[in-house]
Amino acid sequence: MKVLINVCEYRSLFQELLRGFEVKCIEEAEDEFIKEVEVFIAAGWKDIERLLPKLKNLKMIQTLSAGVNHLHFDRIPEHVIVCSNAGANAVAVAELALTHILVALKKYVYRYEEMKKGKFPQMIESRLLRDKTVGIIGLGNVGTSLIRLLKCFSSKIMGISRSGRTRKNIDFVGDIGDLDYLLSQADIVVLALPLTKETRGLINREKLKLMKKDAILVNVARGKIIVEKDLFEHLKENPQFTAALDTWWHYGDEFKQEYPFEKLPNVLMTPHCGGVYENFWEDLIRHAAENVKLFYEGKPRNVVNRDDYL
Repeated sequence: MKVLINVCEYRSLFQELLRGFEVKCIEEAEDEFIKEVEVFIAAGWKDIERLLPKLKNLKMIQTLSAGVNHLHFDRIPEHVIVCSNAGANAVAVAELALTHILVALKKYVYRYEEMKKGKFPQMIESRLLRDKTVGIIGLGNVGTSLIRLLKCFSSKIMGISRSGRTRKNIDFVGDIGDLDYLLSQADIVVLALPLTKETRGLINREKLKLMKKDAILVNVARGKIIVEKDLFEHLKENPQFTAALDTWWHYGDEFKQEYPFEKLPNVLMTPHCGGVYENFWEDLIRHAAENVKLFYEGKPRNVVNRDDYL
């Protein structure tokens, strides 16, 4: 089986993991090889788009990212299956979600900034995670990894999954029809679901109003699951409400959104770094390569339902 990759600096690792497969990087692959490629392991969309007309024998696209909302499914032939890399960095993203929760509860950033000014805000009360209700929207790899971490804190855990089920023992699990109930009950809400045509704009002004006035909203999923304007206005109108955001609406060389979230005191911000950690590229590559072998055996995982995006 011929496999094409576009992360050329990791060519040797791919070749080691996929022994028995013919693996080449786009920089070295001649046109004849590209015509015969069956699997393209790719980071990003641009190389896929550029090479699709030449990939005459393509059967599978394996992404290196967990999310696939950056792909243009209308341009990918229907016979080509697309597999995400969901689960490859789930533990790291779950750890960042927990970090956001604790930083918000402990008023960590406020205290840090005050001490830099020479102040000593010792008696400002923080909040405990113990006995708080945490609602996790999306019970995939990140959501279930977060559940494992939260078990140590004696938190009440609620969850929403597409099926309305989970293999984890939690206090409540429902489907999207139970979203309003979860939002009204949770002290902390964590978004850990993919961005699809159904989840885009899922959290809007009406949903935010259902949440507690002092709730914490953590987003380690995708920015556009939340309506940007609605969240900004809700934060301005509800100073006790906190948003802890790792994912955003607009990306570029500089941090610039349509609204100045960075000027609000009740926002915690990180630059979509939940999946970036020591040796993370190796983890992504190993996970993707394992799925290519599963595809060869006829049992790939993380096969994307393109109807979720078209």
